[in-house]
Amino acid sequence: MSVTGYESGDRSGDETLMLQGTDGDLILPVWEPTGDAAVDAALDSLTGLDELDASDHIPVFEAVHQQLHQRLSDINAGS
Repeated sequence: MSVTGYESGDRSGDETLMLQGTDGDLILPVWEPTGDAAVDAALDSLTGLDELDASDHIPVFEAVHQQLHQRLSDINAGS
């Protein structure tokens, strides 16, 4: 696996690092913990997506979205 830099077409000058797998596909690097237990737990649930069919990703994304939305609501409420 190697690290490749590329320019984002959406934002000029915004450089993002991607990892290149052995088959040449670009993959996102592993996320770093945020220090917020609820956010980290939600993001951690994304690590198992590689073992699932793409059609099974939707419920995982929906659950993560709901968890992150709830955390933002908690923060807004002062929790």
